[in-house]
Amino acid sequence: MPPRYCRFVEPRQGYSRDECEDAVAAAAERGRFAIADGAGESSHAGLWARLLADTFVNEELQPWPSWITPLQARWADETRRPEGEAQPWFLDGRIEQGAFATFVGLSVGEETWHCIAVGDSCLFHVTGDDLTAFPLTHSSQFGNSPVLIGSKQPVEQVPLRQARQGFGECKPGDRLWLMTDALAKWFLTRSEAGARPWRDLEKVAAGTQEKYTAWVGHLRSMKQLRDDDTTLLGVLL
Repeated sequence: MPPRYCRFVEPRQGYSRDECEDAVAAAAERGRFAIADGAGESSHAGLWARLLADTFVNEELQPWPSWITPLQARWADETRRPEGEAQPWFLDGRIEQGAFATFVGLSVGEETWHCIAVGDSCLFHVTGDDLTAFPLTHSSQFGNSPVLIGSKQPVEQVPLRQARQGFGECKPGDRLWLMTDALAKWFLTRSEAGARPWRDLEKVAAGTQEKYTAWVGHLRSMKQLRDDDTTLLGVLL
């Protein structure tokens, strides 16, 4: 049986879900799950994040990171403006640099998982009350300049040299939580304080998008969670 999963996305305050630059994708029957966090200061970052996540879960992939190069061509095609059409002023200089995103791609088998991660989006494997964090393991590791995959960047520069690959064993009852950076930092901060934040996530996973929105809003109001696009993808074995 394919694993169960839940996924929730909440944009920054004052933004619609269509304006969110996080992406989440799942193909449970293939055992593939992915999230990506588009860098807001780059051009068409939400599109780039969606291309990364959707391709990982839905397509037959070449070995990492060779499948990134065709995606870069797709991003260029989808962002190309018709001849003679003016570019919006806020994209001046950005389109030449391209889009950037962090990424986590998870493959789950019967007894093992494999993960590829670039940047500060994270995977947390919870078995009982034991926690494995990947690729970041402490809240102090989050900063303002994470490693990013670029839509115009040679794959040798980041995806090949700076991607992290993790492996682990898993069993029924385990949980694999994928999160973009704001929620991942909250999760690690709470864990370091001796709490068990995965128990909060169990309640979230059993609820609706509306309850997730309210929960994220509460954490933001308590200054426990930075106001940023906030994505959670839970794989429930």
